[in-house]
Amino acid sequence: MQQNPLYPVFTTNEQLNSKYLQYQLNEGSEFRRFSLLQKQGGSRTYMYLNKLQNMILNIPKLEEQQKIGSFFQQLDETIALHQRKLDLLKEQKKGFLQKMFV
Repeated sequence: MQQNPLYPVFTTNEQLNSKYLQYQLNEGSEFRRFSLLQKQGGSRTYMYLNKLQNMILNIPKLEEQQKIGSFFQQLDETIALHQRKLDLLKEQKKGFLQKMFV
């Protein structure tokens, strides 16, 4: 199978926690700054693998990465749980409002 050069797939090694890297790339200010510097005209920012490989990140030891990754994963799960609860409450409110005006 041939890889699309715009969407490279890569894996981490035993020195880098994949969850930590995911949060670093999706939410980290270092990556945000780096990616803005790569933008050259147009409305989209392309991050080519060779440029990504040249990026320098401050990465803590693996044990700390694992703690950070686990912490953010727990936060994501808590947010998702509360979002589902909020959605149910909104549906309940909608039902109550419909009953009020019958």
